[in-house]
Amino acid sequence: MPKRTSTESSSTPKSGETRPPAPWHDELPKNKIWCLCYKALCMIAVSKSSVDHWRYLVERPVKKEWTAHKEMVVNRFENMNVTAGLVLTTSAVFVSTDPPFAPLMPYASHGSYILQVCAFVAALISLMTGTSVLIIYDTCYANDLLLHTLMQSRWRRICCLILMAYPSLALAVSTLTLMTGKFVSTFRFRVVKLDTL
Repeated sequence: MPKRTSTESSSTPKSGETRPPAPWHDELPKNKIWCLCYKALCMIAVSKSSVDHWRYLVERPVKKEWTAHKEMVVNRFENMNVTAGLVLTTSAVFVSTDPPFAPLMPYASHGSYILQVCAFVAALISLMTGTSVLIIYDTCYANDLLLHTLMQSRWRRICCLILMAYPSLALAVSTLTLMTGKFVSTFRFRVVKLDTL
């Protein structure tokens, strides 16, 4: 006689039994590309390859662990906002001033200027989304109902992870764009110098 599996026995609860807990829905996607994208999103958003630590925090609601985790995430976003502010002011200085010696580094040229404006906008977006995520996370994360609602569907969790990862992504785009703008202006100076020789 074949044995009943645990899924068969748990799918139909008998009278007097409690219902099984809601599924966690944090199983990794079966497709390798989607699985890699999901792990990368988790790494950017929460610095872990999955969000299993949320399940651990919900199932073991210890006050010290909640506080330590919340402080770690809040400190991370505060540091990111400081960095985004520095990139924002640096790009604003380059956008709003003329180069002191234009033949040496003409960062007011068209290509470099467009890249600097893009860096300014991306840093501003990073700062704004980082501040909003910090405010939302700081006030809402103390309540475990937030994590219970995220447990209910993968799409809610993915949207939350995208929102948490957006400041990091915008800051990376801003920094790379600003560096590319400086490289373009330096490269243009070298091309002009070679043409004059």
